[in-house]
Amino acid sequence: MTRRSSIRVVLSEAETPITLPARVSMTRRSAVRVLQLLLLTAAAPSLYAQQADAGAVRVAIINVELVVAEAREGKELRAFLQQTETQTRAALEANASRQQSLRQSAVGKGPDERRGIQHQIEDLRREAQRLADDAQRRATKREDETLRQINERLRPIVQQLIGEVGYDLILNASVGGVLHASARVDLTPRVIEMLQAQEQSESESSREP
Repeated sequence: MTRRSSIRVVLSEAETPITLPARVSMTRRSAVRVLQLLLLTAAAPSLYAQQADAGAVRVAIINVELVVAEAREGKELRAFLQQTETQTRAALEANASRQQSLRQSAVGKGPDERRGIQHQIEDLRREAQRLADDAQRRATKREDETLRQINERLRPIVQQLIGEVGYDLILNASVGGVLHASARVDLTPRVIEMLQAQEQSESESSREP
């Protein structure tokens, strides 16, 4: 997956560039975040509640980023985003070129003509922003749809592996994070118990004369 990127088109040296938002490129962060969330919420509760059999803790990793990249839907998404970025960049650069031509044509013109040209330039700037916003919306919609599709295929695979092998812990190898954890490796209840005991001890000590 490519990291987040932006398209910057300078409309003039004196003006702020138009930036095509980052979601036009496939984002590693969003793909992994959404898949982690969906995998966690989709896992069968019984898999979390069951105590693992006696023996060594079974730990595995899944590189979610690589899974997304190699999935059919992921490849199609990457191609779509690259095409969207290329087309939008070309449209924004053409828009900037038209603005530059208008600025050059304003040289030596009277006040009324310059005002008319400035209005045209402002219209082109609004058009450029609409192009960037539209590219963002289409990229975001396609990315979200693709992640849902990949999750629907990946979820039963992960559940099958948990059921067959009895993994206690499955980690996301690409950026970290837990995809599955059994009760045996969950220290949360023990930590809460120890914390409450500590609080009780401190409370009793404060009451002693």
